[in-house]
Amino acid sequence: MLESIRKHSKLMQIVLFVLIFPSFVLFGIQGYSSFEGKQDAAAKVDGQTISMEQLHAANREEIARLQSMLGSSVDIKQIDTPEQKLRTLDGLVRQRLLQLEAQREHLAVTDAQVQQAILQIPQVAALRKPDGSFDVQAYRSLIAAQGMTTAQFEAQVREQLILQQVLGGIADSVIDSQALATAAAKAAAQQREVRLALFKPADYASQVQVTPAEVESYYKKNTARFQRPEEANIQYVVLSADALGADVKIPPEQTKAYYEANLAKFSTPAERRASHILITVPNDATPAQQDEARAKAEAIAKQVEANPAEFAALARKDSQDPGSADKGGDLGYFTTDAMVKPFADAVFGMTKIGQIVGPIKTQFGYHVIELTGIKPGNQQPFDAVKADIEKQLRQEAVQKRLSADVDTFTNAVFEHPDSFQAVEAKLHLKVQTANNVTRAPQAATPGNPSPLSSKPFLDALFAENSLRSKHNLQAIQIAPNVWSSGRVLSYSSAQTQPFADVQAQAKQMLIDQKAADLAREAGEKALKSQATLTLGAPLTLSQTQPTPDVPPAVVAKAFGLSTEKLPIVAGVDLGTQGYAVVQVVKAIEGEVPAELLRAAAGAENQTLTQGVINAYIEALKKRFGVEILYKPKAEPAIAG
Repeated sequence: MLESIRKHSKLMQIVLFVLIFPSFVLFGIQGYSSFEGKQDAAAKVDGQTISMEQLHAANREEIARLQSMLGSSVDIKQIDTPEQKLRTLDGLVRQRLLQLEAQREHLAVTDAQVQQAILQIPQVAALRKPDGSFDVQAYRSLIAAQGMTTAQFEAQVREQLILQQVLGGIADSVIDSQALATAAAKAAAQQREVRLALFKPADYASQVQVTPAEVESYYKKNTARFQRPEEANIQYVVLSADALGADVKIPPEQTKAYYEANLAKFSTPAERRASHILITVPNDATPAQQDEARAKAEAIAKQVEANPAEFAALARKDSQDPGSADKGGDLGYFTTDAMVKPFADAVFGMTKIGQIVGPIKTQFGYHVIELTGIKPGNQQPFDAVKADIEKQLRQEAVQKRLSADVDTFTNAVFEHPDSFQAVEAKLHLKVQTANNVTRAPQAATPGNPSPLSSKPFLDALFAENSLRSKHNLQAIQIAPNVWSSGRVLSYSSAQTQPFADVQAQAKQMLIDQKAADLAREAGEKALKSQATLTLGAPLTLSQTQPTPDVPPAVVAKAFGLSTEKLPIVAGVDLGTQGYAVVQVVKAIEGEVPAELLRAAAGAENQTLTQGVINAYIEALKKRFGVEILYKPKAEPAIAG
């Protein structure tokens, strides 16, 4: 329960739309509306057709998303099912209903709102040049890597924002249930004292004997477990700012010229510290008022010149500057440009601490000023900043060259799709090869991005068109300031490995399975004859903190049992991990932290909001009319 709360407490407020349409998030979205045509209809909404081609495209996108979440080891057959395709179709129907409702309500968003939404996407926000400005070329390349133009992408972001407007009012209408949230939080904070008996397969493996015939039969029944993943032998090229930087040389005279032209950047300005006594003069002061203020300031100046030790006391008594009077007139350290010119000229004209001048006339009135501190300016010598200047100039030169090279790179791999000779000749890039490449990204090396570690690159490489044509991929940004293109040389589809090659593996898997069966049988027998059951020492389980060596399924079972009558005993089938018998001895009520209560409230709000939105969607179905035409049994699932 708690794990669910912790994972999902903020989703409703942050990505409400994604909860309903997981296939249509900003990155990876496809132009499903572009498939309108004469294809067989999967559904009709308000008389408008959602074609089977649209459904296939959306489902491929959803399967890819699920694979990314679950890992490349997951069997695609387990997720690319008719039931999954129906869920995808439901998402398309919901999207179409909200589009229709948005049109009916005449909803719209401004260009500024679209821009702001895009800039909040982390991948886009990270596209900055060394000077901090937005890298437009990198943005275009990033969107191109998703198979879209920037216009298409921005149009789809606009649509997302409009659809979120439709849902926003619905979400805001939900009233939180504090009672339900408190009950959930209390349940999550509870602890349970248990005793366990674990029946581990390893303890029974020595009792297992298998024959060659059994091993071969196991292999035939489980061929999906012995599949070699699809593989490709590829060529690729990489264009990176780091590689360009190694070739860029900055002449010494350029570095020196930059230093001399930007001395202010390498200088620390002089600072002075001063105290003052201000006698203000109104903007509309008469000559008599001007004379009166000047005379008062002159009298104060004579007094402090005669007895400088009284300066702070007189400032507290007579100064009309509310910001410094209480501090004895102290203004702290400041540079010459921090004060109005007459005041700054007077302060920086003094050379000795304790020196007093005034009255000095400014637009604020008359000042009597005492110099209390001097910090001389400092200029960094050229040799001290030479390396930093060279680095900055090199980065600027690399960025300028990279911008041009990206265009050359993009055009070359497109215009000469059958080889990398053109890009090699124009940009002197090394053409590299890699064999037995799979869809699963390799572990990334910090500071050394590789296309083989980039999911967008591998997704494009294993796309149907790439495998069929064996043409160069369009330029894909695989990291900031790093672009790559690749092409398939040869491809091997996923295939079952011969029995002879995996016989030893199949034998061990069968032994493990039979050992797990024996462990489960022993556990179930012990559960029925509890007099012979040997339980371990008491353990305290929590839903907030994992307990070492206690499987999560055991924790879930312990907290799923009623505590009305204790102790209570139950069995837990752990699959390949064996079997467990858990005895709940005691329920311990714990304090509910404020953070946990907030998380529970968020999760409860999410559940309630989802229910309200589902009801709203059903109402839209009645308003516009929905007809589902896709029949799972009549049409097989299509994997990407």
